Amino acid sequence: MTTSHGPRRSAEAPVDPEARTETLRAVGPDSAPAPAPPRPARRGPVEQEPVEEPAKRNGMGTPALVLGLLAAATCWTGWAGVVLGLPAVVAGYLGARRAFHNLATDGASSLGGFVAGLVGLVVGAVIVWPTLFGSGGFGDGLTLDQCMEQSTTAREMHMCKSQHLAEFNERYPNAAE
Repeated sequence: MTTSHGPRRSAEAPVDPEARTETLRAVGPDSAPAPAPPRPARRGPVEQEPVEEPAKRNGMGTPALVLGLLAAATCWTGWAGVVLGLPAVVAGYLGARRAFHNLATDGASSLGGFVAGLVGLVVGAVIVWPTLFGSGGFGDGLTLDQCMEQSTTAREMHMCKSQHLAEFNERYPNAAE
């Protein structure tokens, strides 16, 4: 159960502070609560303290771009593309994220380093993949003798040796590496 303490006002009706004061005066000071102290009047716009902008921290764009270009240029060697591409991608991502949030101004070079580093990383990984996991290559499925007969270069002979290392070491225990 709710009780009403005064006349009902509709939500659209404006509240007149003087009308309330007149009502309190008409009822009398003994039966009404003490009026609230007056609020200080506002004198113009309130001045706010200036908020400091965060310092713009450049420094990721140039290393990302240099590492990315080196990774893209040397990715045909395999490991150089992977080793240089990974830090280029990281530095490029961090620099581009800072630039996106207006914390740096070298976003273009960061993004360029990110893309070039990603190209070097992917191409280098594609070249290194068969070496790491032995998938596909010269002499797969052949014996040591068959592989050595088919090899024409020192690299192919080395691949035969690495595929049949245990057998090679038994046959040629004093072979130089």
